[in-house]
Amino acid sequence: MQLKKSVSYSLVLALTLFSNVVVFAQKEEPLQLSDLEEPSDTTDILVAKGAYPITITDAELKERLGSLSSCLELRTTAVVKSYIKTYVQIQTEKTRNMLGKRLTYFPLYEAKFQEYGVPEDLKFLSVVESALNAKAVSRVGATGLWQFMPSTGSEYGLRTNTAVEDRSNPVKSTDAAARHLRDLYNHFDDWALALAAYNSGSGRVNAAIRRAGSRNFWAIMPYLPKETRNYVPAFIAATYICNYFQIHGITPNNPDLDQQLTDYVNVYEGISFRDISDATGISYQVIKDLNPGFKRDYVPPTNDGHFVVVPERVMPAFIRYLNSVSSARKYKLESIEKYTSADIGDGRYWISNAKPKEVEHVDRFAARLGISGVQLKSWNDLESNYVQPGQMLKLYRPVFVQKHSGIRIEAPTTTTMAPSKPTAAPKKTGAPTSKPKPGGSASAVFQEEPVTPREKQYQYHTVRRNESLEDIARQYATSVESLRKLNKLDSVKFGARLRIREF
Repeated sequence: MQLKKSVSYSLVLALTLFSNVVVFAQKEEPLQLSDLEEPSDTTDILVAKGAYPITITDAELKERLGSLSSCLELRTTAVVKSYIKTYVQIQTEKTRNMLGKRLTYFPLYEAKFQEYGVPEDLKFLSVVESALNAKAVSRVGATGLWQFMPSTGSEYGLRTNTAVEDRSNPVKSTDAAARHLRDLYNHFDDWALALAAYNSGSGRVNAAIRRAGSRNFWAIMPYLPKETRNYVPAFIAATYICNYFQIHGITPNNPDLDQQLTDYVNVYEGISFRDISDATGISYQVIKDLNPGFKRDYVPPTNDGHFVVVPERVMPAFIRYLNSVSSARKYKLESIEKYTSADIGDGRYWISNAKPKEVEHVDRFAARLGISGVQLKSWNDLESNYVQPGQMLKLYRPVFVQKHSGIRIEAPTTTTMAPSKPTAAPKKTGAPTSKPKPGGSASAVFQEEPVTPREKQYQYHTVRRNESLEDIARQYATSVESLRKLNKLDSVKFGARLRIREF
């Protein structure tokens, strides 16, 4: 009887763990999570589909959770174990995808949480909220990595309109989540209570505290909504699987290094994803994947700015491009020495090595190298959270693109006037306007050398099959009316060459 009951609970949790953050066609309400009894210390199998059997006891789970550093108590309960089963045995492929995405998002989370004084291990909360899907939308309208409702998102400065969804913007939403979690902790002075309030609201948690006569999460659990009762256990399970997935035979679907080593800049000009792709040499799809907060594949102009994410290695080229299109401001690269590299590697990344001098936590060691612990562990297939003295560790370093030569700006004709006499060799461009002084601030402005055009120059686009003027205008952050006026037409045909804008 107890076995049947346990299986039933596991199936309920399996159906809700990943699916409760995605909009489905059905209109049914999401399944409620049931209370589970504390399990006895029994042997069980927790193994990924197709992997070799691994016997895990409750005592071993408790020992592993006890070895992790966390801002709250990591208990081993029936609910925790059922969630782990779901990650490992039932939703294995989604778990692999989620574990891969942590290489993209966890470095950002760690930096933002450190900025606001929030414990870095709260990054696992995003696993519970969205399974690290930046476009996740719940049945009630919560959106993004951190599942902000419209009202709470607006309170923390997240905009939603026809062009942008800041709740899906990784940078803006993480900044808001860090501030929100900090505010909740300042109110409750307890991280477990803060997490419960993140899920159900401060009012429900305050009511549960009054009814229980306690400020301990585990004591007030019976007085919380059913979903919130299991929210902290779900967080514990997410913490576990992100640290011990290898033991269970799970191999993450890791993204390309261009989606692991990224940086962002605040952009005020209206630019399209195609503009960014042309200026940096990064594929259109990668730009789209890194910037899910823009609904129409373009960054609309704004006085406040929008955070745009690109692979770190092409940030210098992107800054140059921004300076070429902006007449109101100059974009800067802070710590300019970070964006220089004499190594060519494979043309994108080169490998260096590091050797620890003593036993040290992987996060602290990685931070000194300027990377995230989750990246260092992934690149070296580390299972332990500690590095050992003399251990040879592999690091990936970007080869920075100072200027991408593939920007598609074409002259309307190919004939030009020959100069009457030889001209001097063009000056080299791409250097900072001023070299950082040793020990001083290392920021520089990247600008192109001024050029006096002999005749008008345009950016062009060749019309693809089934493409409309509206589609093209959206790609290049311009208007349909502008395209019609510039090309003197009302409609477009496949293969036609259109002027997009004058340079």
